[in-house]
Amino acid sequence: MTGGIILWGAISLRALRVHWALQELGLPYACRPIQSRSGETLTAEFTRRNPKQKIPCLQDGDFTLTESPAIVNYLFNAHGAGTDVFLPGTAEEQARSDEWSYFAMMELDAHCLYLIRRHKFLSEIYGEAPVAVASAAEYCRKQIDAVAPAVALADPYLFGDRIGAADILLSSTFAFAQRYEVALPEPCQAYMERALARPAYQAAKARNEDLNA
Repeated sequence: MTGGIILWGAISLRALRVHWALQELGLPYACRPIQSRSGETLTAEFTRRNPKQKIPCLQDGDFTLTESPAIVNYLFNAHGAGTDVFLPGTAEEQARSDEWSYFAMMELDAHCLYLIRRHKFLSEIYGEAPVAVASAAEYCRKQIDAVAPAVALADPYLFGDRIGAADILLSSTFAFAQRYEVALPEPCQAYMERALARPAYQAAKARNEDLNA
């Protein structure tokens, strides 16, 4: 590969995940702080990189990747060796990491939280849908409650004392849920707070919110 790492995207909660992974891995990177619904994702320059016209988008040399969970997992797999992060060492560990990641992204983020976000917190754009929002919130809480006993075993993270890609995806999604007024059971709240207290998360949050990055 040639060139360095460039992350396109800021302010977005999904871009934050990628900033966090980059900070955990101690990787230097440039940021192009474009935002959703600003028109910046619709330019010809950005559309060449991501025809879906959404953020985040990562360039790692001549390799370009979109979708925040794919980017986070790629960064850990490509750059995690020799760092103090968790990398699955067996097929079973990889499968368990995937299970947590897909649960966070599909059952919570895509299935529930995106609907709540669009039709309650961005209703001036997408329209109100109170029955759908209430149903999504109920389902989201049910799914979080179902995994709370397993999350309670995290010590302090899902795979022990080193944070993994699945932790970034799950804890950030718990934070999304809380932001969208879905209550978290105590084990999930405590797990999320441990993850978000990490210096790498705090640095990522500042970088994600810096439009002069």
